[in-house]
Amino acid sequence: MQQYKAENAKPNPKSTINSYRSFGYNLSTAIADIIDNSISANATTIDIDFLWKGRDSVISILDNGKGMNLEELIIAMTPGSKDPEDTRDEKDLGRFGMGLKTASFSQCKRLTVITKKEGFATIKRCWDIDFINNEEEWTLLDYVSDESYLDKVDKLKSGTFIVWELLDRIVGDANIENEAVKNAFYQEMSTVNEHLSLVFHRFIESKKIKLFTNTYEIEAWNPFLLNLTPKPEMGQLEVLINNVEVTYFVLPHMSKISNEDYEKSGGPLGWHQQQGFYIYRGDRLLVSGDWLGIEKKREYSKLARIAINFPNANDFDWNLDIKKSTATPPIEIRKELSRIARMAVMKSAKIYNWRGQKTVSSEYGSQSFESLWKDETNREGIKKYKINKAHPVIKQLLTAEKENKLFSKALKLIEENIPLELILYNQNENPSFHELESIPEIPSDDLIQLAVELFKIYITQGIPENLAKQQIMNSTPFNLFPLINDYLR
Repeated sequence: MQQYKAENAKPNPKSTINSYRSFGYNLSTAIADIIDNSISANATTIDIDFLWKGRDSVISILDNGKGMNLEELIIAMTPGSKDPEDTRDEKDLGRFGMGLKTASFSQCKRLTVITKKEGFATIKRCWDIDFINNEEEWTLLDYVSDESYLDKVDKLKSGTFIVWELLDRIVGDANIENEAVKNAFYQEMSTVNEHLSLVFHRFIESKKIKLFTNTYEIEAWNPFLLNLTPKPEMGQLEVLINNVEVTYFVLPHMSKISNEDYEKSGGPLGWHQQQGFYIYRGDRLLVSGDWLGIEKKREYSKLARIAINFPNANDFDWNLDIKKSTATPPIEIRKELSRIARMAVMKSAKIYNWRGQKTVSSEYGSQSFESLWKDETNREGIKKYKINKAHPVIKQLLTAEKENKLFSKALKLIEENIPLELILYNQNENPSFHELESIPEIPSDDLIQLAVELFKIYITQGIPENLAKQQIMNSTPFNLFPLINDYLR
């Protein structure tokens, strides 16, 4: 194409650098992108600092990684300095060579990088958007606003210090006395902590890194809740094509764990939103709690969580974006993911719908389980809830009723006036009202007495003893208490 060469069309510095500010980062994802660089530089300790000074507030990130010499620093500061198609080290969390710049510019107008490589002097470079807009040139500055920043790096054998100033997207032009903006600024720190504790939980758990914000260490939040008692059910690790690893986890029912564990284990978004796939790239979480169009978020599937981990060699297959916040599974493995998802959802539904309750296995042969309630769909397609008239207690009361039809009318009245709106309201306001209700280990005296009376009625009706026990113990709520069987004699 040499014969067709015309003019050079260089991007305008002012418009280009300002477009970098609109990649869709929030503060949490921007800081996570910087931490990716620290981990790729073999850092083991990363300190994030929020300093409130009104319009002069500062956010900084200091790591003890391998640092850079001048040539490496200039490359790191240059937008698009790496070819996305280059082969990366398997531990490299980068891909596009844009993260440092786009993440930083999304939050601030001045980015300063101070770095030291072992055996080299401490060096610095700065991008200032206002300066670029005025000069209309891609000109790096050998500038630092506070000389004490250099001391932080000088004390290290090697490391890098990222400084964000002129935080127009976070604090704007706020006065230092503005308590509302100050509180919001530090509230963002809490949000960042939650995000980082999830995104990097595998690195923190394996003790590869320690993360700190304003000197407080960030603890890992593992979405699969492996420390719960009872422990989640863990499926077998499956390795799909291109070394994609998949494992499903099914959590115990909420009523089986303590109130404290319930609050912690819901995570930042709550139990309902945390269900689904968790996509990792080299152990760094990209996507959390999303069914990826393979399943839908439902109440009964909220105990199912599935981990997918793919190596960075598969980045283009997974349509990884610059922010590393979205990834789409390749078509060739979606069928396998669907199979694993269905398995996890079915297990979740079984636990959720039955609250992890155990029915008594009958020694007298098989018989259908009789619940107290059942659902039906009428001609208009509307779901109705009915009392199960085949339930042994209800059946006996209906049989004994004869001429007086008051009991039948009372059942119908109850069925037609179930407070669904109130139940749904309470469930949405605080699911723990219902979900944390635990089932006692021992049946009440009243329940035992009811079972005994029902057993005697069966016997007087000529029903064999074994069949009488079976009908009682295969119905709600007697099935929850094997001990009742010992009283039926």
